[in-house]
Amino acid sequence: MDAGYAVFQLSKALLARGQTSGPLARFNARRRISQWQQVITHMLRGTAEYGSRTPLAEIPAWVTLEVITGGFATGKLLAGGELTDYERELAASIPGIRKGVERLDLNAWHLTDNGLEALQQRLASGDYSVDVPEEAALLTVAWLSSQRRNDEARALLDVIVPFFDRLRFFPSTSAQRSISATQVHIANSGEVKQLLLTLPPRVQIVAQKQTIEARLPLYDSAVAHFLLTYQAGWPCRIYPAKWHEQATELAARYNQLEINKRSPDRVGELFLLLEQCSRDAESLTGRQVGRIRRIVDDFVRKHGAPNSAAHLAFRSGQLRQVSGPEHYLIARAVAKRLSKYPAQIGICDFADLAMPLSVEEAADCAQGEGVAIPAPILRRVQRCRSGTICELIEHGLITSGDTVAQVLPSMTAQMSSAGLRDEALRRVYAFTYQAFRRRRSLLLLNLQRQVGFSELPWIGAIEGDRQSGIAAASAARQSLVESSALTLHAFPYAILPNKLLQEFGALADSADLDLPFVEEVAADIFMGKFSTKFADTARRAGRVIAGSLYARYYAIDTDELASLEIRGRRRARVASEAFASLCAKRAGAKLGTWHPATNGTILEQQQILTTQNLALLFDELGLKGLLSTRLGGMAQASFGWVCKRQQMHTGLYHARLIMLKNTAYAWRQMVFYLAMLEEHECKEALKSIEACFAKQPQAFRERFLPVMIGLRKAGAGEILPQQGQTADGARVFLGWTTTRHWLLPPQDVTSNQALGQ
Repeated sequence: MDAGYAVFQLSKALLARGQTSGPLARFNARRRISQWQQVITHMLRGTAEYGSRTPLAEIPAWVTLEVITGGFATGKLLAGGELTDYERELAASIPGIRKGVERLDLNAWHLTDNGLEALQQRLASGDYSVDVPEEAALLTVAWLSSQRRNDEARALLDVIVPFFDRLRFFPSTSAQRSISATQVHIANSGEVKQLLLTLPPRVQIVAQKQTIEARLPLYDSAVAHFLLTYQAGWPCRIYPAKWHEQATELAARYNQLEINKRSPDRVGELFLLLEQCSRDAESLTGRQVGRIRRIVDDFVRKHGAPNSAAHLAFRSGQLRQVSGPEHYLIARAVAKRLSKYPAQIGICDFADLAMPLSVEEAADCAQGEGVAIPAPILRRVQRCRSGTICELIEHGLITSGDTVAQVLPSMTAQMSSAGLRDEALRRVYAFTYQAFRRRRSLLLLNLQRQVGFSELPWIGAIEGDRQSGIAAASAARQSLVESSALTLHAFPYAILPNKLLQEFGALADSADLDLPFVEEVAADIFMGKFSTKFADTARRAGRVIAGSLYARYYAIDTDELASLEIRGRRRARVASEAFASLCAKRAGAKLGTWHPATNGTILEQQQILTTQNLALLFDELGLKGLLSTRLGGMAQASFGWVCKRQQMHTGLYHARLIMLKNTAYAWRQMVFYLAMLEEHECKEALKSIEACFAKQPQAFRERFLPVMIGLRKAGAGEILPQQGQTADGARVFLGWTTTRHWLLPPQDVTSNQALGQ
């Protein structure tokens, strides 16, 4: 594996460290630097096999690794490393725990009578936390023991005992977590509380407050003091009694302000002249006196005399704007309110949290009561709002399919564990599932699969206890239908992210549904082969798009897709090879080149032929009927998103290539939605899209017109050629190309040719 990517990421981290200012940002930068240094060390020493399910020697696939950008394991085991605070406290409370081998002894202690009893109590009460999957292993041993399934418990111990010295196999104590099949939250109340407690003072706000409350009043006084010296329109002509002494005092007060330790401005310049004048007025040059006159006269012209009614009213307004307590102080007051709630839950009722500051809270902020909670603080608090996915989308808390993927595991965990009869075991299973879904995916080559949940030895030991039930399967199917429909309706322009597809796959398994969801494949690791499910999904998609606008726009031979039969191992291999060849043929590219741009063109054809899961969801889950009244709006929203992103300006060439890829994907989604409409509905939607296009700036319309001509021709029943431009100027909108993309603005003269270069 080439170390170039890792060196590039290390360089970015080093650069970021030099550009950060806050302590948290510096800490994160140092951590990223350390992580990439570890990856590069492994590469140079050959101690990690990147691209494998088990990149670290003698570490089995079920162990949770620290994985960073690109799927690289750093070598750190997330259930290992330094002792946690809980482990230290537990070790101190148990006689006989040896210093230096605390983790080994603590794991072993949980197998004693006292340790097993403690685990049994945790199982019954649920007052434990599973932050990494390994922490549920000994809980499972305890449950098996309680069921007198000693052989299975011993078999599980045989697997994990060799790692007792390195990994933590027991949970920490925690307030009981509630898991709901419908209620989800982005962050729990404890996480939001910590976020509020660590919110730093905003440097700009602090500086503004100090300027208005301390610096500007002194500036007013200095101007007023110089005005006393005016005669015949010039300053420094007359000096009233005690003027110099008062000037010295003003200059001293100004010099004591911390905010003045910055580059000089007019205020600082005037005080330097005031200080010089207070010491020795005769030393002022004519140029310096002229400068005093300019500053003072400009001040009076702009703001009025310092003691005038208009100027006093202006300063009073400025003071009101900054008179409230700083946001970080209010954040701490709200954090105290959150302390009343269990740390591991979401919150449904926000009435008390959003109330203005009470007398006691205001006293802590050195402010009068009744101060409203600022909107930025309320937005942070809202992150622990508990509700349905639909409610969180409506509140603007779920902003993408990736966020749906973040909250969905709590629902999937409940569905997946529903087949277990024992309540304590269901809880262990659900908590472990949520922890497992927090694992980051490894970089894998040669069509290898990521580690599955059932491959965890302690989960494999209890999988046989799960029983399928009609009610549980029906609930899982309903959750899959609702979550996929909500995600597509809320974010119609975005393909479903891989993390979300993992959850959809788990729900499909719980619902006993055969749905071969296909993930987005990275162009830089594509080796020219597709697994069987890609051919299967394309074959199923062909039935849905046959004769449709989508098939005409992308010139898809659905009969060819129908021939991708996958029954039997040999037929499956042949179908996979045929599908890969078809994608390459459509892209006009060769398989197995290892060139990211070439791979990208092939992968885009794969997404076109499979519809990147849309046909699967619309047909086999019934989303076509469920979303029928919304498809026109979804198509228009996708088109509006494409127009907006296409017209965003960025100086980075790579960012433009990312934009082209994403807008081409959004365009494909739009074409699919149009294809799912009835003929008269599709015509109305196309009219709305044309009306939106007519409102765009002329420069964009001229550049994007070939795409619109292509859509018009497909809408009129024509099949579009996939390469080049037709005689009337039509082009198919594709995001990947091995040459400079024709949609790039003409002023872009860079020589880079492909996304990923």
